[in-house]
Parts: sequence; C-alpha cells; structure tokens
Amino acid sequence: MKKIIIKIIFWIVLICTISLGGYFFLKKMTVVKTEKLHATVSKTLEQSAELCLYKMNYTDIITIKKRGAMGLAKSYSIVKYSGIIRAGIKNIDDITFSISEDLKSIEIFIPPAELLGNDITTQTVFDESQNIFVPIRIQEIFDEIEIAKDDAAKELLAEGFLDDADKRAQDYIKQLMYALGFNSVKTTLK
Repeated sequence: MKKIIIKIIFWIVLICTISLGGYFFLKKMTVVKTEKLHATVSKTLEQSAELCLYKMNYTDIITIKKRGAMGLAKSYSIVKYSGIIRAGIKNIDDITFSISEDLKSIEIFIPPAELLGNDITTQTVFDESQNIFVPIRIQEIFDEIEIAKDDAAKELLAEGFLDDADKRAQDYIKQLMYALGFNSVKTTLK
C-alpha cells in the first residue's frame, strides 16, 4: 500500500513539475514575443523624425502702392508668389501605444497634428514702376509676402487643415499596424 501511495505522490509531483515548467516556458516565450513586437512597432514608428501627413500648395498676388510728393510721384509693385504649407506630427516619439496580451490588437495614442512649415517656393515680379522720390524697398515686398503667407495659413487652419491632417495620421498609422499583422487597431488623439 505504501508503494502505491509513493508512486501516486511521485506521479503528482512529476506532473506538477512538468506543468509548472511548461507554464514558465510559455510565459517566457510570450514575454520575448511581446518585447520583440514592442520593438518592431517602435522602430516602425520612429523611422522618421517627423511625419508630414498633409501638404497644400497656394498662390497669391500682392500689390504694393506708394504715393508721394503730393500725389505726383507714384511707385507700385505687383508680385506673384507660391507657397507650401505642411501639417503633421512634429515628434514621432510623442506617439505611444499599448499592445493587448494576445498580441493581436493595439491601441495607439497620437498627438494632434500641427503646422510643420509654411514656406514660399517661388516669387515673380509681374509689374513694377519705381520713382526715386517714393521708392519701394525689397524689405517692404518681403514684409507684405510674410503677412500674406500668415493670412493663407490662418485661412487654411480655419477651413480644417489640421483636422484633415489628424484624420490622415490615424489612417496612415492604422495601415502601418495592419501591415505589421495586428487584427485590431484603435487610434486615439491625445
């Protein structure tokens, strides 16, 4: 009878030992897979320092008129310029994420889009008439272009330029995560 009890205890201890060993082995493998997946997602997101998601070209014409000497002396300048305004995520490191335990779904927290740049690409003087008594300085032209450029940015922002960039950011990052093999991707703006 003692031999049977010893055999039963031996088998119970052996089964428990194998079960615990298998549990810890699977847990260790899951941690490695999770860490590898976290590294892959981080590397995919951090491949660019900033993420430009939306770009818009614009063109405008400004006219500078000056009068002097009791209206007898006139100067004017007509300048056409073009610019590009860009919106996106300035710092990719601000994106955070959380991967589910089953490694099949991910939730990504995205910072709101912001203006990345508003640059003048070309400028052309169409017509110009200079009078030595009422000169138009180059700096005056640049100042007027700068004011018009800022007005163009304000107009685009009022029309929802950054909202469109936010939507594009969410769509773009979802596609990246689906390409990495996730079944479910949720994006949230911070």
